[in-house]
Amino acid sequence: MRRFFFILFVQFSIGCFAQSEFVRNAQCQLPRRDSLFSFQADASASGKYNYFSDSTEQVEQLLNKLLKKADRNRADTLRQSLVLTELATLCVKQIHVIMPTGNERKKRLEKRIRRIFFGSSCSFGLIEVVSFEIPLVKQQGHFHYNKNGPEGGFNLYEGKTKPKKTKEDPEPEEVPLDFYTYEQIQQRIHRELSRRKAYRYFNEKQVAAFGYCIQLDKSTLHTSKIPKLKVLLILGEKRFSYKQRKSFNKKTSFAS
Repeated sequence: MRRFFFILFVQFSIGCFAQSEFVRNAQCQLPRRDSLFSFQADASASGKYNYFSDSTEQVEQLLNKLLKKADRNRADTLRQSLVLTELATLCVKQIHVIMPTGNERKKRLEKRIRRIFFGSSCSFGLIEVVSFEIPLVKQQGHFHYNKNGPEGGFNLYEGKTKPKKTKEDPEPEEVPLDFYTYEQIQQRIHRELSRRKAYRYFNEKQVAAFGYCIQLDKSTLHTSKIPKLKVLLILGEKRFSYKQRKSFNKKTSFAS
């Protein structure tokens, strides 16, 4: 029993050290000065979205469009922050799970992001962290992955397994899972922003800047999983005062 608790203690200590090290490294990597810039929100893409040929640029513009619409009262002053964007990118690349299922894990993730943020030179205060995922193909019942499929695709097909050859059909074709359209992806982003209360933050708080990262979840590639984009959005308002910063630092001094 003692050995069991000792192992747990060692694992916990290693985890805390790794998280603290990540926070310190992330703070060093963020830009020393923040820059604000306008953003494109005139997404015009249509048809089906193919990650391999379209990348994420048009999806980013869909998100920009929804953010600008959400902040319609201050749409002309809303800006994208370099520090918030870099912070979101660092977290998506280095934190394996940006969508924790439990409330406690979610709070720990947000504390880590906030600790990194308060070591930065961002011109804005951190309001909220919003994370969600965007599936890229439609799942209708069972599906399977064919590792021998063509390059440059997800190679996911309908049915539990590959169709067997028969005399009537010696070379049966596999039916690939269908891509979502840009319109459907926009609807999905809109639904997620509403569920995660992002729109409420725009209505109730003085959101002045934002930063985000959209990246393919590589763990969903080349496997029997639905491929997804990971999205981490960080909203910012006017920079916190020294008193507010000191109060927050006390609350998170033991967070890792």
